[in-house]
Amino acid sequence: MKLKYFGHSCFSLRFEGGPALITDPFDESVGYPLCTEACDAALVSHDHFDHNHTRSLTAPFETICAAGDYEIRGARIRAMESFHDEKRGALRGKNLLFRVECEGLSVAHLGDLGHLPDARQQAFLRDLDLLLLPIGGTFTIDTPEAEALLRLIQPRRAVAMHYRTEACGFNIRSCEDFARDTGAAYMPREIEVTRESLASLPEVMILNYK
Repeated sequence: MKLKYFGHSCFSLRFEGGPALITDPFDESVGYPLCTEACDAALVSHDHFDHNHTRSLTAPFETICAAGDYEIRGARIRAMESFHDEKRGALRGKNLLFRVECEGLSVAHLGDLGHLPDARQQAFLRDLDLLLLPIGGTFTIDTPEAEALLRLIQPRRAVAMHYRTEACGFNIRSCEDFARDTGAAYMPREIEVTRESLASLPEVMILNYK
């Protein structure tokens, strides 16, 4: 799988012989260049402007924005409901957790998860090869909660997302504290992740968005 970061919570996951997936595309107001790539499916965790701008993507593609089990070009995609805040959605509504299984890899994208997962959600996130998790706080779990989630779930590898940068000035934390606390390695915008390459990758990563 080739994993490419566009900023915020937007990644492309391209599986050799399998699907191309885009997660949580954002609109112009977020600050990063729009993701305009072609894909087989867009995974949309919730209906907010910084996660649902599928109009920028190159058609045709399927949009997955509801809980359930899906299969696209040999990939199993599961979506489970969670909440955008710590008050069971009372502040910002619901959020989807995505788990993608393809090429012998299990990858999860947490969208704008706003709380630590309950027992059912923890089971959904067990035995992951790669976890894409928000760290910025305010609208999602914050850096200490993200670090606690890593200890709780224990994915083999993790990549941070949804934090403040020079391009995106949202009222959220930067990645500096997370990098210091976890020893996260700064990596290029695009990396290759396979069962064979997992052991050679840093345990926690921060990808460049440009």
